[in-house]
Amino acid sequence: TVTALLADIPQLTDILLYHVVGDSVMSNTLSNGQIVTTLNGSDVTVTINSSGVYINNAQVTVTDILASNGVVHVIDAVLLPTIYDIVSTSNDHTTLETAVDACGLDVALSSAGSKTLFAPTDAAFNLLPAGTVTALLADIPQLTDILLYHVVGDSIMSDSLSNGQFLTTLQGTDVNVTIDTSGVYINNA
Repeated sequence: TVTALLADIPQLTDILLYHVVGDSVMSNTLSNGQIVTTLNGSDVTVTINSSGVYINNAQVTVTDILASNGVVHVIDAVLLPTIYDIVSTSNDHTTLETAVDACGLDVALSSAGSKTLFAPTDAAFNLLPAGTVTALLADIPQLTDILLYHVVGDSIMSDSLSNGQFLTTLQGTDVNVTIDTSGVYINNA
């Protein structure tokens, strides 16, 4: 993962910004259930219980290390944005975010458990016939079905895809992987 991230500086930058808040927040100002917006635009949740203080699922192990430009809290894990965080902060996925929100799938795409989302861009939605997106937003069951057809219930990295592979979506139907000299395709996308 580290090697892949070092080769993808925009994604690495986004993950690093997910660890930074635009204010000096001392540990004594944190509260259980507090939602904090990070510099990448996504939120993290503070949990304080008898086991300790957590940012999402990472435990805070050292607090309040003062620096000339802020404060550092040490955590025991790398914070990775959820699928929904990535969609909701992307400038290329505003239609997808609207559709996910309309169907209430934001919770599912934010929850624990491995998933893979094949995320259509705004440009992809714009290729649909005029009025299609509006009609789908008015038919939540059909839109939900279509969105679930874009999600696989496992984390599948691109290097584990193989030509001719079938992946079962959360909608229950399979999608087909094609890999050829022109690229990698999920069905025809």
